[in-house]
Amino acid sequence: MTRTDLFPGLLLVLFGALVFWRASTFPSMAGLPYGPGLFPSIAAVGLMVCGVLLLISTLLIRQRPTPASTSAQSEEDQNPPMHHRRAGIRLALLVLIVAGFGLALEPLGFHLTSLLAITATALLFGLNLPRALCLSVSLIFGVHLLFYSLMNVPLPWGVLTPLAW
Repeated sequence: MTRTDLFPGLLLVLFGALVFWRASTFPSMAGLPYGPGLFPSIAAVGLMVCGVLLLISTLLIRQRPTPASTSAQSEEDQNPPMHHRRAGIRLALLVLIVAGFGLALEPLGFHLTSLLAITATALLFGLNLPRALCLSVSLIFGVHLLFYSLMNVPLPWGVLTPLAW
């Protein structure tokens, strides 16, 4: 890690704190020991912990540039390596997947949209198609069981509405 990880770590902590604060303003629901702010609060704590760990690891790791590496670094800055370009393309595709998930959730429903989004994300990060599909189906089943069946949180069924139970 480099010193440039200080800014993303700080952003994670601040964003997590903002989400946690907003989730604490959600009204509680009658008859439930938890409210709608529980899961955003859990996610916010996770973001803050990851941000703090990133900050700590960045501060503990010190880079010691050698005289030969400084001239190589300036040459790399002028011509970025190919893996930086691939990382940028991967990030752009990930943003498109998330945006597509948001747009397709209502018309297609949670199950089909999640199947497409999780599979595409898994393929993007190097899983082969059978493993990506296994991951997608198991995650969708787990989320459906947790939210729809156990917690009675409605999930949009979209085109699968005739099959809803």
